[in-house]
This record gives sequence, C-alpha cells and structure tokens, in this order.
Amino acid sequence: MKNHFDVIIVGAGPAGVSAAICCLNEGLDTVLIDSKQKEMIGDKVCGEAISKETSHQVSDLLKIQPPFGEEVNTNVKELVLQTVINQDHIVLPAIGYMVNRHKYGQRLLKNATDKGIELLDRTKAIRPIIQNGKISGVVIKPWHKEERELYAKIVIDCSGIRAKIRTSIDDSVEPLLYTKLTPRDFAACYREIIELEEEHNLDGKIVLKYEKDIPEPGYIWFFADGEKKLNCGTGFIKDGKNKDKSVKEVYFSAMEKYYQREKYIVLDGRGGSVPIQPPLWNAVAPGLLIAGDAAFHADPLTAEGHGPALLAGCYAGQVAKDAIDKNRYSTEELWGYNRLIFSNFGSEHARSRILAMVLEKLGASNLEFLLKRKVIKQSDLTSEGILKKNSICSLINRAVRCMPRIHLLILIKRTIDISKNLAQLCGNYPETPDKYVEWVKSVEKLYSRLN
Repeated sequence: MKNHFDVIIVGAGPAGVSAAICCLNEGLDTVLIDSKQKEMIGDKVCGEAISKETSHQVSDLLKIQPPFGEEVNTNVKELVLQTVINQDHIVLPAIGYMVNRHKYGQRLLKNATDKGIELLDRTKAIRPIIQNGKISGVVIKPWHKEERELYAKIVIDCSGIRAKIRTSIDDSVEPLLYTKLTPRDFAACYREIIELEEEHNLDGKIVLKYEKDIPEPGYIWFFADGEKKLNCGTGFIKDGKNKDKSVKEVYFSAMEKYYQREKYIVLDGRGGSVPIQPPLWNAVAPGLLIAGDAAFHADPLTAEGHGPALLAGCYAGQVAKDAIDKNRYSTEELWGYNRLIFSNFGSEHARSRILAMVLEKLGASNLEFLLKRKVIKQSDLTSEGILKKNSICSLINRAVRCMPRIHLLILIKRTIDISKNLAQLCGNYPETPDKYVEWVKSVEKLYSRLN
C-alpha cells in the first residue's frame, strides 16, 4: 500500500465522510481512516436530529441526495423548551429530520468508497507527523498490524470528541491553536431509543425539559422518533460536585416522572460524550484543518452536531483543495476555513453557549418564573430578537412582570447585550491571524461577564 496522499482524513463520522466526498469531487487523492469496522461506521449515540436546511445545503455542495426513505425516522418541526410544568413555554421553528444515523452514515460512506476513496477501517490514528513546523502526516496502527506512517499535503482531523490529532500537537507548532481537552469541554450523556405502549403527543417536536435535579446543561430531552418511539436522554459535565454522579442514574430518575420503565421497551440504550463549548475560535494549523466534534462544532445548547459536522467537512475539503492548488499550507493560507465556519453556524453556536451558561445560572425554578411571567419571550431566543433594540416601555413592562425578582431581569438584560456584542464580533472575524489574539481577548471578555 502506498503511503503518500494529497489528503489524510482521520475519522469517518459525518465531518470526515463529508470532507472525503468533497475531496474526491475536487480530484484529490484521499485516504480516510477510522477505528471502527466499516459496517459500524456511522453508528453513534446522539439525538439523531438534523436541520433540513443544513442537510440540503450539504447535499447541494457534495452533489448527493439528502436523507430519504429508511434513513428518515420522522420529520421535525419545532424545538420546545419546557420546565417542570408540562407546558410549551418556548416554541421555536426547527425544520428537519430525525434520521437513522447509522443508515445515513453508511450511505454517505458508500458514496465515498464508490467514488474511489481509500478507506482504512479498524485503524487507529496514533499521533501526527510533524516536519519543519507542519503537520505532514499521521502514524497509524491497523488492527493486528504494526504501526506505519502515512504522509499528505493536508491532514483533516475529524477524530471526534477526543480530537486525537489536535490534542497531540505541541503549542510551538501553532500557538493560536487550542490543543487541550478538559472535563469541562464536554458532557457525558446517556441516551435511549424507546418504544411506548401508546402513541406519544410529541409528533414533530424536539423537547428540552429543564429539571432542577439535572446538572448543567440541566435538561432531559425527548425527541419524537416515530409514532410510538422517542429518542430520550440527558447529559452533564462530570466535574466538581458532579464528578462522581452517574449519568444513567440521573437519567432514570428524571425519566420516571414522565415514562415509567414498565410502560416502554428499550430498543437501544448507550452512553457517550458531546462537546458543549463554543466552536474552536481557531481550527487550523500548518497543514491541518479540524472539523466536527474535534473542533467543538456541536451546538452547545441542543448538542446538535450532525449537520454542522457535515457542513464543516465540506468547508475543510474546499479549503484543502485551494491550499493544494497553491501549494501553500501555512496557518495564514488555511485561515479562510475559520471565516467560513463563523459566517455560518459558528456565530450562532457561540451565542448558544452564552444561553446555556445563563440557563445554568438561572436554574429550573427561576427559568419557570421568567417564562410564566413572559419576561422571556420566544422572539428573545432568535437571532433577530437578540439583535433587536428594545424600547424603554418594553423594558419597564418586563421589569413589572419580573417583580420581585428584579435581579433576574438584570441578568437577562446583560445576556442580551453580551449576545449582541458577540454576534457583531463573530460577524467581524479577523481576516488574518495577526488580528486573532486581540479578537479572542474581546470574545473571552464577553464570556467572563457571566462568571
């Protein structure tokens, strides 16, 4: 087997397979490696929801068909926020699908292999190869075989939450790249797909139910997954006072309030992890692009990472093609990838992290108070609502409704101001790396206002 390629892609999840198809469409000699057996690629613990807009955008970019047939379990119409009162406090449009992640992932993988991608399954990425300050390849370990070296002009790290390549790079290679992984970067989760005895009333809904006994981000989810099927789960940061808490025990305790175990059959129950930080402010280094969970591309509030990962993979493939055509692989040459991310979902996800932090501060009881009194309205949670300028009369009206917990209104007002400023900063993402450090300081200053 040869050991030199145009592109090495580590990880065949949605970001990796999307990047692979894009690279193949661009005529790049590409190898895709994954630790799973080929038949298991695409099988992952997740909420399984994907935005219709994003999936169709990706399909157009990759020239493939959107989810269809048995890949789609049901359609999604709404994202609903609830508290302990069984009432839809906030209902936001969320047009998309609940997909069979495994079948959809297998179809995308087949598309790549049919087009000629070289797939190395059951193969682990051990560490990056660094030559003259550039990531030039990857040391791999195939199943039951010796380690070997693969070289490429570009490496795309789609290795998931553990970010095997990114976290193995020394700061001296690229000081602007965040190379650490801490317990607070992701949430441990437990998810079940269940079949009820009777039909549920959640058709077309993704419900986030906030509970005081669930640590940050504080909710149990219920996603309609068919006539009698639900995708349910919860997760939280296992750190500090929650370090020794069992995610499964927290899940089952919350679940008993809504669906007793004897009333449903568990079709699939597994644990996993999901990133809950805003996207990496910088996801490039010399010869390296980072996409999907490895770059924190999941939404920090809803944990939806499937669509963003697919889109990030497309962008990584496009930028790789441009760099190879120019034969230039520096951070400066790859910087356009960051701008593509923040001109799309990056800005929204950065603001989602702000909202998640505020919900943690509020807790379930205060959130319920604000929603019942309509201090927080649906429009406040949309991009348009965040950027809208509120009149003095509107603020006074909210203050009256918020009495006697006026400190909550102050927190909400601060959150809206931070979100507005963050949206403006993300809209002005630095065009070149030399402005990056100053930009990050401004962003982190905004986040610190909620600590």
